[in-house]
Amino acid sequence: MQKIKLMKTQLWSCLARILFAAFLLHAINAGAAAADKQKRIFIVSSYDKNYIWSKSTQKGVNAAMRKYGYLDNDQQAAQLIENDQVTSSKAIIKKAWMDTKRRNSRGEMANITRHIMTAIEAFSPDLVLLGDDNAVDYIGNQLIDTKIPVVFWGVNGLPLKYGLIDRIDAPGHNVTGVWQSGYHKESLDLLKRLVPGAKTFGILTCDSESSRPNVKMIEQLAQRGNLPLKLVDKVVTNSYEEWQTRGLELSKRVDALFVLNHDTLRDKNGNHVDMLTAGRWYLNNIKIPEASHEDQFVLEGMLLTANDSGYNQGFMAFEMAYSILEQGLSPARMAVKTPERGPYLVNRNRARALGLKLDDAMYLIDEVVEKSLALGR
Repeated sequence: MQKIKLMKTQLWSCLARILFAAFLLHAINAGAAAADKQKRIFIVSSYDKNYIWSKSTQKGVNAAMRKYGYLDNDQQAAQLIENDQVTSSKAIIKKAWMDTKRRNSRGEMANITRHIMTAIEAFSPDLVLLGDDNAVDYIGNQLIDTKIPVVFWGVNGLPLKYGLIDRIDAPGHNVTGVWQSGYHKESLDLLKRLVPGAKTFGILTCDSESSRPNVKMIEQLAQRGNLPLKLVDKVVTNSYEEWQTRGLELSKRVDALFVLNHDTLRDKNGNHVDMLTAGRWYLNNIKIPEASHEDQFVLEGMLLTANDSGYNQGFMAFEMAYSILEQGLSPARMAVKTPERGPYLVNRNRARALGLKLDDAMYLIDEVVEKSLALGR
């Protein structure tokens, strides 16, 4: 009898071990299956994480990833911002920064391209997101016609120029995305309504990959007679001293300025001049109103913009990425898009400094910005 009991005990013990092993194997397989379902997403930004535009685009990307479940919670979104990588239930996400506002020589660009491409190859992504022109040009041209789908945002001017797409409505390759059409006319329309006496304007900008297409678009609008003010002249330079001297001189010949990017300026010793440093000089020395094309410049302290929103750029880019990852759409057949205009923004500090009263013009304005980052307030 005791022998039978012992045999039953051993049988139950063996059965328990078998069941536990089966459970463990199932758990391992389930974990592997879950890992297989996680999408691997690599994000490359042309700039650095403290650049105002970069913060805006990352907020847009993160908001879209939260909406579509690629980030589980706001803590993961914050972790991605802080650490440039995060793992969620649905994705493994990694981000790299090119920092091309400061590191923009050919040698520096080549080195950072090699470094990032090595990281992409090691990561083996299911999709790559490229933010703004330099990432699209340098990294995009390494990924063209590979098996990796690529979605970009923030291209200034028609993205055909980089050779990554055949047509806006039918890209034809593994690359598609979102471009900045620019709301230059709308920005100048708002300026004219706030400052009815303004009749002429000039362009003040650095000479960068981002600013040159915007200069061209404004010039084309002026040539077609589509602007409410007459374009008189432009200053396009990466010399900080020339930007200051010629910008001050231009401000005395026109009623207003269109201030584009001023983030690749260098002083006489070749040192990079921070955008907010340049902005502080501008706001303290230029005494006429200005329009800008992005919210980052109004946050900096410039007067106004019909915002070509970085948030909208990033959000729409990830929506397109979602369609590729989850719905099986091909980038080759996904038309390149541009988001709708963002809000009309006006900076109250700058308006006050210029003697402009906003109370009677609030019906023209979607949002009043109360801070001026370049002035530290």
